[in-house]
Amino acid sequence: MSIRFIPNDPDAGPFAPGIRTQAKRPNRPAGRAAFMFVDAVPQGTFAPGTPEFLFWQCREAGLAAIDAWEAFAGPLTAWQGNRKRLPLRQDAGDDLNAYYDRDSFSFFHRTVASTTYFSGASADVVAHEVGHGLLDALRPDLWDAAFLEAGAFHEAFGDCMAVLTALHDTETRAKLLAAAPTLRKKNFVESTAENLSDAIRRLQPTHNAAEPRHAFNTFKYQIPETLPDSGGPGELIDEVHSFGMVFSGCFYDMLAAIFTGSSAQTEASLLAAARTAGSLLVAAAASAVITPRFFQSVGRAMVLADEQQNGGANRALIREAFGRHDIMLGADALLAPTTVLDGAAPSSRERARLGAPTRRDLSARLRLPPGARLSVGTTELSGREFTHVVHTRRVPLGDVDKRLKGVSIQAAVPVVIGDSGGRAAVMGSLPETVSTEREVHSFVASLLEHSQIEFGGRKPATGRTRTTGRRRSGGGGGPLTRETHRVVPAGRDRQLVRVRFHCR
Repeated sequence: MSIRFIPNDPDAGPFAPGIRTQAKRPNRPAGRAAFMFVDAVPQGTFAPGTPEFLFWQCREAGLAAIDAWEAFAGPLTAWQGNRKRLPLRQDAGDDLNAYYDRDSFSFFHRTVASTTYFSGASADVVAHEVGHGLLDALRPDLWDAAFLEAGAFHEAFGDCMAVLTALHDTETRAKLLAAAPTLRKKNFVESTAENLSDAIRRLQPTHNAAEPRHAFNTFKYQIPETLPDSGGPGELIDEVHSFGMVFSGCFYDMLAAIFTGSSAQTEASLLAAARTAGSLLVAAAASAVITPRFFQSVGRAMVLADEQQNGGANRALIREAFGRHDIMLGADALLAPTTVLDGAAPSSRERARLGAPTRRDLSARLRLPPGARLSVGTTELSGREFTHVVHTRRVPLGDVDKRLKGVSIQAAVPVVIGDSGGRAAVMGSLPETVSTEREVHSFVASLLEHSQIEFGGRKPATGRTRTTGRRRSGGGGGPLTRETHRVVPAGRDRQLVRVRFHCR
């Protein structure tokens, strides 16, 4: 028996592979992470728009994303929380959306101007949401990271997984090279979720998401809070999906450079370049220190990963790719001591321990209250192991908006500690308290701007914030939004926590 499958987006265009008949992918091997398929139907060559086609299309796209991941990242043995299976819901109801919420991968349908759009019918959208789950399994601490660049990286990672999943399809590679031999032009692979963008365009032509996101772009990095709160289709704004295009642009430029730098530009060398780029992305995502400037942190970790994996063969290409988007790496700075601390450097046997003098000195420099907890572990950078210290700071949010009075959010403040002349020393930069809180407030202001906070079951909040005075437009409102964060009780206080990543 066979199924019918569209290996890209239904609206990817005439140069993309069309619907085809093929054998279904086998179920996941025992001992590996898998999906729990919902409302399964027997195999068959069903027509697009039918529930039967949607089931097999979504199933095939989800498995294709995991297969692509395992080709460059190794076996996926569990999802976040050590769970073996998560539901893949190809049609969870009426909405113009898709999301990953740690409990499922959920996709929806919505009828707009007599056309019904199924987010689960887009291989791009499915791979993007599965990408969130893959990154969450790799770096669960990014889930609640209270910096906009961390959230934007999560969204960019989903788009990168959509690109990499497409490039693991032989027909897609052949058609892409026919349309864009050097990859350096707009094409159906770097452009994602065209079908959903068309639905948004029909509903609200001026909405920022009415244009598909593009990994091939010329966006230049700037601190997110200096960007406009809103903008027309495809413009760069202070919102995680939009701002994520800066990082996906860096990644795509790196991928193109690795490919064009190979001895021959063939379908096989394109696959090899995709796997090299994917491996570097995963290694960097696994080790990058969470900071407000997280894009730079990942880029630096990517350079160090290339040293380990490829002897630095792609070092210049990575730096150039990030430089095109005004992200300067200087990755070696991550390994350089900048601030000496009291006490001896942690020994090779006790990297996950911090001596009392070092702990006291570091606590004072971070201005921590007496008894504040420091979580101590290890991290590996360029094959060297360092002590990794994290203080989780409670940041009050009442100054962002009056409705957040009494609400706080947890922000991780990491420090990497190594050796300088036998003394403990901070490697890279030491976090600064005021800057951390400002970055957190800016992130929460962006959530408010785009109606992403649910207040105890009430509608998402919009309005004017105290700290910026900027009008909170709601990012389009109505069916174009779904909250990513929720205010929940936390003892005697209330806390803002993430509940999902959605497709916007």
